[in-house]
Amino acid sequence: MTVIYVDILLVINLAVDYLVLFGTARLAGAQFARMRGLFGAAIGAVYSLIILFDVPGAFFALTKLMASMLMVLAVFGRRKPKDFFRLLMIFYICGFIFSGFMMLINTAVRADSFFVKGGIVYFEFSAMGIVLSGTAAFLVTEVLRRLFRHGEPEGCSMARIFYGEKSIVLKGFTDTGNSLSEPFSGTPVAVASADSLKEILPKRMFSAMEKGGLSTEYGFRLVPCKTVSGSVLMPVFRPSKVLIKNENGEFEAEDIMIGLSSNVPEKTLIIGKNLILKEKNKVFSEV
Repeated sequence: MTVIYVDILLVINLAVDYLVLFGTARLAGAQFARMRGLFGAAIGAVYSLIILFDVPGAFFALTKLMASMLMVLAVFGRRKPKDFFRLLMIFYICGFIFSGFMMLINTAVRADSFFVKGGIVYFEFSAMGIVLSGTAAFLVTEVLRRLFRHGEPEGCSMARIFYGEKSIVLKGFTDTGNSLSEPFSGTPVAVASADSLKEILPKRMFSAMEKGGLSTEYGFRLVPCKTVSGSVLMPVFRPSKVLIKNENGEFEAEDIMIGLSSNVPEKTLIIGKNLILKEKNKVFSEV
């Protein structure tokens, strides 16, 4: 008879689910925020407690699907049905990869140290075992990501920024040292000067900024960042969308916010390497 320790069950599932969700984001080319990832992993860890109860197989399968969907929703937010189910399928693929490596390493050390019920696996796993199997599985997902990689910002580009019905084209430059992101959501922040965006942003927005106020009407947030002159709070906003055209093709930003700084040259958008791009066809010619 297998003895299941609840603390081990919760901790291992929390760690593995976090790695699986992170691998899903990498493989899908989607943004990943640490706090949302931890929340999604916690959902999976709590659901793993179902292994302690005797439930019908059909109920097990249905609740497992619902828990998986809730985890994906918690980490990646609301999406179009097609994008959501794509993420869900990649989540299951990553789950198979991680579970496979854990079983392989664990059985090589101690064949009777795991228990499977309804697709949920309980391992009596050491911390080193989790690290080794997680690293091996993550390397596999990285290889797959590079084989089917999404666009990544490199060097110079052209960026078309939309705010409502208006848009403007700026020169885009990738700053490999810029990994600025909005703390709560993990959304990457590109930086431009306020003057560069005067054509598309409401005039009242600039009036509020000149008076030192940031109206919530425009969805402004303050993001802490470091500059050559020290730490500051940078005002950032979320554009309707941002399209990028570079030597690798034409793309749309997966998720992005834009910060306003007087230190950026006019008509220029500074892009960080943490921005993830979704490939599109002739995005500039469509607008």
